Amino acid sequence: MKLVVCDDDPVIRYLLEVVLGKRGGHDVTAIEAASAVSAAVADKKPDLVLLDFMMPGLSGLDVAAELAADPETAGVPIVFLTGRADIADETFEDLNVVGVIEKPFDTATLATRLQEMIA
Repeated sequence: MKLVVCDDDPVIRYLLEVVLGKRGGHDVTAIEAASAVSAAVADKKPDLVLLDFMMPGLSGLDVAAELAADPETAGVPIVFLTGRADIADETFEDLNVVGVIEKPFDTATLATRLQEMIA
């Protein structure tokens, strides 16, 4: 699976690269700045975008809206990562958000959960 992941926390980005990429065998492109996600998604054509919900500047919600507005990236499924339990039950279907994963997440089941969300 090809993934674009974006989180402003370098520890979380590294953890995602290790768990999903090095250990999980997935093709992971990790990005710090939310403003760079749209270009990376257009370039990489990932199977899934994993976005931190709360970031400085553009939020994950802003990025999801940006991706949904572009016909080239509108169909790419998005999963939000968040420390906010209050958004776990929200639906963002108009933005192609297929799930929300709360931090801290279980690294042992993360890849499986992501695959189930896009199935």
